[in-house]
Amino acid sequence: MPLVGVVDSVRAQQVMNTLLEGLATSRATVAILDITGVKVVDSQVADSLLRAAQGARLLGVEVVLTGIRPEVAQTLVTLGVDLRGLVTRGSLQSGITHALQKLRGKPGRAAL
Repeated sequence: MPLVGVVDSVRAQQVMNTLLEGLATSRATVAILDITGVKVVDSQVADSLLRAAQGARLLGVEVVLTGIRPEVAQTLVTLGVDLRGLVTRGSLQSGITHALQKLRGKPGRAAL
């Protein structure tokens, strides 16, 4: 699921709804949230991403967060965001590679 632009509270709720409905429909085992196109990651954006990931985990889906640029990583560290339980990759390509490796030999599909 690529995210682009500003993520405010309304958009964060849309992301959550779309992600969870898509995961339930597709029966995916891995979901990729790509934040390459999100210009600003603040505490609100970080919280919304974590809540979406928690919801996905409740459905049995591993979430991979990709597109973490150096300035985003610095912001997340400064904010003290706890990303335990969430796989992170710097690029979408490395996230897809991780998802494909995870899926080898397992039933289900990845939600990209």
